[in-house]
Amino acid sequence: MERVKKGHLVINGIGSSNGGSFEDVLVNGVGTINGNIECEHMESSGKGHFKGNIVSESIKVNGTASFGGAISGEKIDIEGSVKIKKNVQVHLLKVSGNSTFGESVRGESINIEGRISITENCDAEQFHARGPIKIGGELNGESILIEPYGNCSIGEIGGQSISVKQSARLSHWLKPFFTNTLSVNSIEGDEIELESTIAKMVRGKNIKIGKKCEIDLVEYSDTFEVDNDADVKEYRKV
Repeated sequence: MERVKKGHLVINGIGSSNGGSFEDVLVNGVGTINGNIECEHMESSGKGHFKGNIVSESIKVNGTASFGGAISGEKIDIEGSVKIKKNVQVHLLKVSGNSTFGESVRGESINIEGRISITENCDAEQFHARGPIKIGGELNGESILIEPYGNCSIGEIGGQSISVKQSARLSHWLKPFFTNTLSVNSIEGDEIELESTIAKMVRGKNIKIGKKCEIDLVEYSDTFEVDNDADVKEYRKV
């Protein structure tokens, strides 16, 4: 069957479109898309406003962009500041900058370098975040690595391997002047290693509580270690 070739949507400077189905969508400057978009590749450089739902194999943002609908696709690469009001489902999500998600995010691999805020839940096979992070609901994944900057918060964390640690990138001389802490209601997983974490409950197989942690209750099934510079009010083997 012969493949029907789709057209391209290109906005240079200031412009708008009602959306549609395209091969490529390119916004260079200030662009507004009022309807839904289905495309192979989307790139926004400058300031983009996308009011509908988007289905795209790849999305790349350089600059600022706002998305009023849901997004689904294979890859999203963000460099700059982005606000997405609805759900996001993607294979690979990479963020360098500042991103706000109004609902939930689901992906195979999520890599964050910068500030991220997710109102509801986040599900990923692999999740790595370095920077200020806020997740209102649950964070679930097989492999989770968080390097918090500032006062970070997550409702609940569940996974196979969970690690929260201070970033090696922060200078030894600067560390005493910054409060880099993750606050979470509960953490549950198989292999858990924590630093600079405040939690009501931590439950797992092998648990290591490191420096600057404040934990109300630890429940472990195999091994448990606690640093001298940590405060664990209660722990028990189950």
